[in-house]
Amino acid sequence: MLNIHKRYRSGYYHEDIITERSLEFHTWNQTVEQVPNAITNNQISNRAIAIGNNPTRLGFDLNALKHASGLLGANTVQTYGCNALYRDFQPDFLVALGPDIVEEISKSNYIKDNIVYASATDLLEYPNKFYLIPYNPYADAGTTAAYIAAFDGHKKIYMLGYGEHDTDNVNFNVYAGTRGYDAYEADINSDKWIANRQKLFNVYFDVDFVWVTPHGRNLIPELLKYCPNFRQIDFRTFVLECDL
Repeated sequence: MLNIHKRYRSGYYHEDIITERSLEFHTWNQTVEQVPNAITNNQISNRAIAIGNNPTRLGFDLNALKHASGLLGANTVQTYGCNALYRDFQPDFLVALGPDIVEEISKSNYIKDNIVYASATDLLEYPNKFYLIPYNPYADAGTTAAYIAAFDGHKKIYMLGYGEHDTDNVNFNVYAGTRGYDAYEADINSDKWIANRQKLFNVYFDVDFVWVTPHGRNLIPELLKYCPNFRQIDFRTFVLECDL
């Protein structure tokens, strides 16, 4: 169940997670460990790019995202990626959800020098590998990446590589058929993902969420049409707004 509340890293010092639980005489006993906030994010531009793995991002050179900086870094945009994106691009922060992809990343060299967020369960299974998703909303990776960007205080979040699965037996994912992903011919229902994003937009109502698509004319899901802080732009406008 989606669990998103309006919170910010500026007030996030630690979080308690359950490390052990046992049932004795109809009573649950649990051991709780305090996990401190291990990340200090001193971003100054208030702009971020959340990168999903929908094919709508194909045709855009992700390496261009590294060039936005401006005078004294005032225009720098931080990047928040999802799952297997790490195979092709190194975002500032990566969200890993799903047992197969989490295991893959835990065994890769990527984990040594990059910040990868995962759930409390994954932190316990792979000690000293991942960073805890703050107040885990139990959402899909795309929504979680955008959520962490909002949690970090960004007021404009571009969403590149996002989109719904609107065709039967077609898995609209760049990594379809690879480890951790369903086959290309899989029938994927993204209704829950759209509902997750609607709640995220409503909770962080003062954040401008910008959907980036090749031509800026993709069909907007019905649930998102009436979110006043959600809009769609094309690649060219995206480049101009971010000064890439």
